[in-house]
Amino acid sequence: MQSKFICHLILILLFSFLPGTSKADSGKTVWSLSYFGENDFFHRPSDVEVDKKRSLIYIADSGNNRIVVFDSQGKFTKSIGSQGQGPGEFDMPTGLFIFEDGHIAAADYNNHRIQIFDQNGVFSKAIKTVNSRVADLIYTDDKYYTVSSYGVSGYRLIRTEDKFQPLVTILDKDGVEFGTISVEDFPDTNPFIRALKHRVCLTLSPDKKIFLPYFAINKIQIFNLDGKKLGAFEQPLPFKPILPKLVQQKSSDGVIQMQATIDMVSQDADFSPDGRLYILTYTESFHKLMEGVSSPGERPLQKMKINVMDIKEYKVIRSLDCDPNVRAFACLEGTRLVYIYEDEAGELILKCVEY
Repeated sequence: MQSKFICHLILILLFSFLPGTSKADSGKTVWSLSYFGENDFFHRPSDVEVDKKRSLIYIADSGNNRIVVFDSQGKFTKSIGSQGQGPGEFDMPTGLFIFEDGHIAAADYNNHRIQIFDQNGVFSKAIKTVNSRVADLIYTDDKYYTVSSYGVSGYRLIRTEDKFQPLVTILDKDGVEFGTISVEDFPDTNPFIRALKHRVCLTLSPDKKIFLPYFAINKIQIFNLDGKKLGAFEQPLPFKPILPKLVQQKSSDGVIQMQATIDMVSQDADFSPDGRLYILTYTESFHKLMEGVSSPGERPLQKMKINVMDIKEYKVIRSLDCDPNVRAFACLEGTRLVYIYEDEAGELILKCVEY
């Protein structure tokens, strides 16, 4: 019987100051909300996507097994889906993609499928992904480009005996694996550590290049749609991330438990209409924050920022202040961003900011 992985991450960060960017720009709050509809709330939101043509904001509200939709002014418009396994039902939807015509593709993570809805939120079809677990996705040139671990969907890591962990799995429009995008940067014999090192954010540039900022490594890699590597660059950070490293492994009753050190660097990424790459980035050491903290419930907020990157010169041209503990974000029109974050009381807040 194949062993199950219970992956406990211990965030032990080594802190040292490196030259950073200029002072971050503080934004102006346009609107914010923590409840909506009939006193409804978010639960474990995983992704934010924007239909820029129709000025709609979509949230993958994975803990509530649904997609919630708002207009650009923060007005709740509808909820799509409910818990279950039938058409239009979800078991932890984690990633979204908005098509040009307003149709929605949702990664139905635990149901092992992609579900398609029309622009009114009506179920259209389901695509089974038998050999691939899809947590986030983009669709272009009749293919889905998918990652298996993203945001809060990182509870599970796919075990593989291959020497190199795929960064991206490519599926055809019927969900059949078409190919993968892989690198030989971080070969590891331990599948847990290999999977941690290969966790990436997934976003597509206006000229159809795939940008992959790593979660736990200060690296952004660029590929064309055929999987050819086009380049790579790093962000300036105020701490030096350490590579994930196994610190403990034990087995009991067929269950393998692992612990690893890990630095979180990037959490999400998106392109603005003008072609700038926006990357949600951690700015301080979690290890330093946790010194003297005796209870997990006392965990302090971890500061973050959103770096705006010039992808031609591979440099940060602007750094935007944001609230700590941002889960996901997306670019709106002009200089507006929308993101969802957790405050000191544990409340989840959707916020629109203009810079």
